[in-house]
Amino acid sequence: MEWQRPVRPGDVLRVETEVLEVKPSRSKPEQGMLRVRCTTFNQKDQPVQMIVPNIIVPRRSAA
Repeated sequence: MEWQRPVRPGDVLRVETEVLEVKPSRSKPEQGMLRVRCTTFNQKDQPVQMIVPNIIVPRRSAA
């Protein structure tokens, strides 16, 4: 997690999320792994925070 600018009371924030990678789990076929970039912007459209987490998610069946 990286904080690029301070956030103040009264700021209006929005978040954009981009999927960077999707991988099926090798050991658990019912799960997969997402790598996403979440960027938070303030009311001036300046990035104030960014995080790139790996998220375990359920997979849909092939049917």
